[in-house]
Amino acid sequence: MNMNLMSRIGVCSFICLAITLGLAGISYAGLPQVIGNWEDSNDGWAVHSEAAEGTTAKAVKENATLGNYSYKVFVPSGWQKAIVRDLSGDANLLAALGKATQLKVDITLKAKEWNIGTGWVKAIECIVIQSDMGGWQQIDPADGETGWNGAEDKKVTVTFDIPPQTPPDLTHGSITIITNYDGVTTAGNFYFDNVRLIGAAGETKPAEMKKAAEPNQPKEAAKPVEPNKPK
Repeated sequence: MNMNLMSRIGVCSFICLAITLGLAGISYAGLPQVIGNWEDSNDGWAVHSEAAEGTTAKAVKENATLGNYSYKVFVPSGWQKAIVRDLSGDANLLAALGKATQLKVDITLKAKEWNIGTGWVKAIECIVIQSDMGGWQQIDPADGETGWNGAEDKKVTVTFDIPPQTPPDLTHGSITIITNYDGVTTAGNFYFDNVRLIGAAGETKPAEMKKAAEPNQPKEAAKPVEPNKPK
């Protein structure tokens, strides 16, 4: 084989290998991005450092909406900083927060655990984002009924619209979940699951593949015209 040709093949192979290895080392933040699943771990979440005394949180194998586990949280009454997820140090999650337009969280409340009496309970009060953009971005629910009368179990997905993070390339960020209830006879737990960041495209299901168009059937050949028969 021609030596020049062999040299060119070798160079091309080396370049292709270098490109492949380079791409393998790059990770891209995709949306939607689940940041709270709690499959037998705290998944990076913790009781907030300023939470009220008596606040507890742990992953439990019950009331899950994604996988098998949820995050069981007990918080004293009132407006409380309950749990927090610090994204600082995780480039992928910071990139996801910088691009996200919404945060969604699934919440379960069990009627057998609560006795509301003349009090009131919200499944969630709000979230607080702290990032390069600002130290306190308090965001109220945009969708999802948070009120609860305790008559039966409640399962709800609550949506929060995230303001554009400026700059989008964040160097630090955290998300705090705020709870609120008051005047109840007996307080129960909040079960959180499937906390996810959503992009502008939303939570879209893969589009169904279009059926291939059937090939045009050949037209029937026109029958020959019979010659006029002699009368």
